[in-house]
Amino acid sequence: MSRIPSLLILEQLDLFARDAPPPQPPPPPMSRPPQHKPRGDVYDLERFFDVLNRTAFKNELASCAMRWSRNRWYLTLGLCDVKRRVITLNRSLDDARVPEMVVAAVLHHEMLHLYLGVSEGPDGRQRCHTPQFRAAEKAFPSHADSEKWISENWPLRGRPAKRVRSVEGSFLDYLALMCP
Repeated sequence: MSRIPSLLILEQLDLFARDAPPPQPPPPPMSRPPQHKPRGDVYDLERFFDVLNRTAFKNELASCAMRWSRNRWYLTLGLCDVKRRVITLNRSLDDARVPEMVVAAVLHHEMLHLYLGVSEGPDGRQRCHTPQFRAAEKAFPSHADSEKWISENWPLRGRPAKRVRSVEGSFLDYLALMCP
């Protein structure tokens, strides 16, 4: 093995340093902040939240960020990030073919996660759907009808129907009458 004289190495390093482009600043992070758009093509989640908070939670639930998912999910109807207080509903629910009671029931389910939080089970694992949670979920006025509609009609097929529903005489009006 022959050794390269150190002077030659220094000379090459000096040439490399002059020819090399200056370092580029690091690119900005790719993740963008979540966009919270509660108003969909058919349903407005803020309106649902206000009525449900007043009727089911006696205005005890602090406001949270709500949004529709960017894409249409196949199985998941809704998600709740309890730590960040963000509720995301499946964009497929923002469809005129979906009854108001179903959207209300799914949002009520996610609001229960915020209201009751996460508990620890006997095995040390986190439990979200405790017996207390299930009882509160079943106490919701349209729970059984919503579950039946979902089991018979989900997932929706075809293009979404974007006809805006009339607000008068709606399921939310019915709920609002329950708690003046």
